[in-house]
Amino acid sequence: MKREIYCDSCKEETPHVLINPSKHLFQCEVCGSVMEVLPEKRVELRAIISRDDVSERGKIEVPRSEVLTKGEEVVVEVGEGYRVGEITSLELKNGKRVDVASAEDIETVWLRDVGEVKVRISLHKGPVTTPYEIFTSGEVEFTVGEILPVEGRKYKITRIKLINGGLLKKEGRSAKAKEIRRIYAQFIR
Repeated sequence: MKREIYCDSCKEETPHVLINPSKHLFQCEVCGSVMEVLPEKRVELRAIISRDDVSERGKIEVPRSEVLTKGEEVVVEVGEGYRVGEITSLELKNGKRVDVASAEDIETVWLRDVGEVKVRISLHKGPVTTPYEIFTSGEVEFTVGEILPVEGRKYKITRIKLINGGLLKKEGRSAKAKEIRRIYAQFIR
């Protein structure tokens, strides 16, 4: 095992190789000095991950000193496996909600499931607008100008409303499904 570690002899981070796993001894590949590097303790944090109006309890395991930030994506262990979630809020042990905190100060991590997301679409055909929903991977991209086949009909994406409040109208602009609040599409013949 090789990793970058600050070397007291070289006075900078250098590549070190693990030479004795049981004693956590690493040897600097630049100067040859040997040092003990103890593994950092990890903490298990309670996680609440939501998909639409359904929330599920899970847990996240991270190094104690790791700093978590709103908007960051992490893997959450839930009952039947794992989910990818985007941090929406961090609740401290004193009950206060913050956007950035060290893992050792966090009580609960609140997340939004971005592994599979619901994409809401407004389908326009003349004066009639029909709501439509699809479930897809959060990584799937949608582009203004793209043709969507829906129930045997074709619709052209005219606008994409983003979760952060932005609006994409220019043809060729795109966003990932996990970033989208709603897609507007016009029926084409």
